[in-house]
Amino acid sequence: MSSSLTTRSPESRTATTAPPRALWWAAALAAIAAALHTFVQTGPTLDALMDGDGDPEARQGLRMMWHGMSAIAWTCPVVLLLLRHRPATVTRPVLGLIALLNGSQAALFAVAALWVDGASWPLSTPQWALHAPVAFLAWRARPARPAGRPEPPVRRGRGRLALLWCAIVVAVLNAVVHSLATLHSWPDALLASDTASGPKLTLYVMWLFSCVLFCAIPVTMVWSRRTSAAAARFLLGYLAVLVTALAVSWAVTITFGFGPDLTPVGPFSLGLLAALTALSAPPATDRPRRPEGKD
Repeated sequence: MSSSLTTRSPESRTATTAPPRALWWAAALAAIAAALHTFVQTGPTLDALMDGDGDPEARQGLRMMWHGMSAIAWTCPVVLLLLRHRPATVTRPVLGLIALLNGSQAALFAVAALWVDGASWPLSTPQWALHAPVAFLAWRARPARPAGRPEPPVRRGRGRLALLWCAIVVAVLNAVVHSLATLHSWPDALLASDTASGPKLTLYVMWLFSCVLFCAIPVTMVWSRRTSAAAARFLLGYLAVLVTALAVSWAVTITFGFGPDLTPVGPFSLGLLAALTALSAPPATDRPRRPEGKD
């Protein structure tokens, strides 16, 4: 007598318990923050930047980074909506990453506004007031840990493991170069320029957040080794999308002549990092399989 029973992976038996209302609210606020960044602040912020007397390379680099961050901002609400039907083993680490990124943005806006110029609060307050609740809702929306035996860490073949470590090395180099090599160039040139205080603060916070993002990428890659296979695939895929957004923004800026002083090494290294990250993700092997000895 044949049996219709199938053996499911532990991940497929884990139901998504993230509060759907919290995810909807977080996605809505994240979309508002992305729209504010893209459609409201882009014009006045970049006009003030390019009209300033800052170093040309710094202005071109900050403009390029702004457009890349605009694309990244739109990934947050999309990912939050995609998590609605994901198992708890996936939603917990991804929501933790989203909470970290949005919480760091909110904190940077608050600290930079007090340090650079308190008069710029009217421009920075809307984004601070949106990123903070997104971080809070994303953290509270994390489902409870699955009951029973914990998921074993993801296992990769030697080839994918080698690609992952190559990606980690490239990510660390990118983080060091971006955070330290430009420490006394782009941000210092911005603060020394005659750019208006509001756009100056917004651009400075954007650069600080980009450093947080670059540093979070290799940390998340290492962290993905301790998660389930599905969570590792989602995390590494999301990181690849974030890096690709910056690489495309950099490459387009150079290709169309908007950044003649920018080096092409940037988009090449970011493109390499995105490819290595995507290729190092574990394969989808959690499909239901028929038990041995059964028809």
